[in-house]
Amino acid sequence: MSKHAQTGWDDLLYVLAVADHGSVSAAARALGVNHATVLRRISAFETRQGLRVFDKTSRGYTVSPDRRALIEAMRSAGDALARVDRMIDAERPRLTGGLRITSTDTLTQYVLPPILARASQELETHIEVLADNAYLDFTRMEADITVRPTPRLPPELEGEQAGHVKFGIFASDPDITGWLRLSGTLARTAAAAWLRSQPGEDAMSADSFLTLAALARAGRGRTLLPDYVGAAVPGLVHLGSPEGFAPVPIWVASHVDFARSGRLKKSRGFLARELRAWSETRV
Repeated sequence: MSKHAQTGWDDLLYVLAVADHGSVSAAARALGVNHATVLRRISAFETRQGLRVFDKTSRGYTVSPDRRALIEAMRSAGDALARVDRMIDAERPRLTGGLRITSTDTLTQYVLPPILARASQELETHIEVLADNAYLDFTRMEADITVRPTPRLPPELEGEQAGHVKFGIFASDPDITGWLRLSGTLARTAAAAWLRSQPGEDAMSADSFLTLAALARAGRGRTLLPDYVGAAVPGLVHLGSPEGFAPVPIWVASHVDFARSGRLKKSRGFLARELRAWSETRV
């Protein structure tokens, strides 16, 4: 038997789940299995390796201090194996695990639904939509494709531009003063920087354009919104274009390690064409 077989890679998920969640019950819920299965797999791993990984306390399972380095090595190995699985899956004629697409809350609310509906039929695959204004961890394969409005991609992503998002200034009444600004995960965006540069009262802030639109509709202040959001929210008035603020490119991208795989390249190409067609209607 090889050393790799002795390591029992199949048990890695169970060991890491208990390490992450601190109890067998919590790990079982996270993995979608019963309590006994987790206990059995942990026990099998410790017996096979001839060592104890966890200390059982009144508050649950904790990693023994001298095993923390081992857990981190196991985590790295688990990430690498998951990465291999996704890269292999991406090269198959069909994505057996489906396609996980992440994008911003505004794009998933107002732009992507009809495009993704057509993509699911055209690509003949199940699509899971992950709405998140923060970049997910692509090294852990939390998503296959990202659709992001951003001036440039981070170095770990590779993709193509697929149109632009135009922005406008919106409020419920032209006479309203005070600015609704961006915070949280959107605080480092170009839109947030433009809002910070505007003189006047800092009325409120939020980490979502959807929330800013709702606050503007409620009469709390004026704000900067993607045109497609401001135009879709009843009661908002377009007050003009932001001076010195250029349209933001939309990118369709994947992690550099499997960005060129045939299946994901085809999927990104479909999404990019659809988004360009949508973008041309906004001119």
